[in-house]
Amino acid sequence: MTTEQVLRPGTGQDPGPGRYFEDFAVGQRYTSAYRTVTAEDLADFTRLSGDDHPLHAGPDGILQGPFGVAIAMGLLQTLGLHGSAVLGLLDTHWSYRRPMRVGDEVRLELAIARCRRTRRGDRGIVTRHMALVDRDGVVVQDGTTSAMVAASGPGPDPVGLAFGTVPWGEALVARLGPRFAESLASWDGTVGLRAGDHEVQLRIYRGKVIEVSGRAATGATFSVEADELTWLELVTAPGNEFTRFAMTGRFSTRGNGYEYLRLTAALHQIVDAARALAGEEA
Repeated sequence: MTTEQVLRPGTGQDPGPGRYFEDFAVGQRYTSAYRTVTAEDLADFTRLSGDDHPLHAGPDGILQGPFGVAIAMGLLQTLGLHGSAVLGLLDTHWSYRRPMRVGDEVRLELAIARCRRTRRGDRGIVTRHMALVDRDGVVVQDGTTSAMVAASGPGPDPVGLAFGTVPWGEALVARLGPRFAESLASWDGTVGLRAGDHEVQLRIYRGKVIEVSGRAATGATFSVEADELTWLELVTAPGNEFTRFAMTGRFSTRGNGYEYLRLTAALHQIVDAARALAGEEA
């Protein structure tokens, strides 16, 4: 399901002609070597940014937050994932978890979280979860970035890890068995499954899914939500960990909480279908 590669900065690796959209797959993981934060880094970034607040002064000074984004992008380059096929960075969503100081050592841990082809079909958007992790395994900063990547062909593309999309929802429904219908035999409503900015809604009437869409006419009775990386870890875990993920806050719920609790068994069956779908594509 996942692949992992460790690459060291400064090795002069040639990314070749560039990786195309089809070369990326949700679940791929890459790890850089460690980078030491130096006093020169602090001085250079203070001069470049103009942020000379006292917090950033002296041997115990804290590096400016955006410094982490800058070195994450630099470590990304060492992974050899760029080249002529990468057309440009689209967005960055970033969180600052811990302060970064001179002498700290951090590395970049990257996971491909979503691959979506554009309507024209000649390019795609690759979303990457990126984390700066220290020697103790603590995440210092993390977030997601999306890049536009040229495609080498027209598709079709796998849907097993295209969380929150209509094709993914349709593939899930095809794998729901009679137990799902029995558990919802008297239920009338809509379940939303949201991953990041993408949500698919399953319109259910008396045990039968009668519509799979980006938005049902009446909206969702409730939606279960998480980022793409959480969905990935859920469907690739050794067992169905939905309850644990929900209890620890990795999934949230929007809408009618009472109906969500009533449908716990049905939600576990949806997750089982998602896990089976992911396993088939692996």
